[in-house]
Amino acid sequence: MHANIVAVTQFILEQMPESCRFDPEDGEKLLSLRPYLYPLEDKLVKGFYDLLYSHPPTASIFDPTEREKREWTLRNWWRRTLDGPFDLQYWTWQAAVGIIHIRRKVKNPMMIGMWGWILNFIGKEISNYLSYNEFLSATEVLHRLAATAQALTAESYLHHYLIALSQATGTELQLLDRLVLIELDQIQEILSQRR
Repeated sequence: MHANIVAVTQFILEQMPESCRFDPEDGEKLLSLRPYLYPLEDKLVKGFYDLLYSHPPTASIFDPTEREKREWTLRNWWRRTLDGPFDLQYWTWQAAVGIIHIRRKVKNPMMIGMWGWILNFIGKEISNYLSYNEFLSATEVLHRLAATAQALTAESYLHHYLIALSQATGTELQLLDRLVLIELDQIQEILSQRR
């Protein structure tokens, strides 16, 4: 595991309030849901990629011949998530998704939207088997899993995008930050004049 991505992962996790971040107790709860979640794999994978291939912005990212390979990637993630452990290696893998998304041109709204789809899909499915209180508890765990994975993917995406831009242009990160703030001041001024 590359030391930089591990450090980035740890930094991102530390930025999240503990009560909003997936924790070991959540991991135990998620593992206890495996009897309900394992059987969802085929339906989850098919629904996920049917949606991605039917939506023009996401469909444009994929080559139609690679669907089986992409489905395997999701299956691998699903199985690893259901089997645990939720250790630094797991979370670093989630942060590495941000780097993959840059290369594949997957935008954060696409990723966040699909996380919403996953949560809705799982919620509908498990609501058939769990009591109301069990369902609420499971939903909280799933939302913390999603929030943690999304934070890692999105922030890793931004971090590595900026690092690549900095290295490609020879511009220090601190200067990029200052330039962004200057531009944001100008944008904010323009927006305030339009009110």
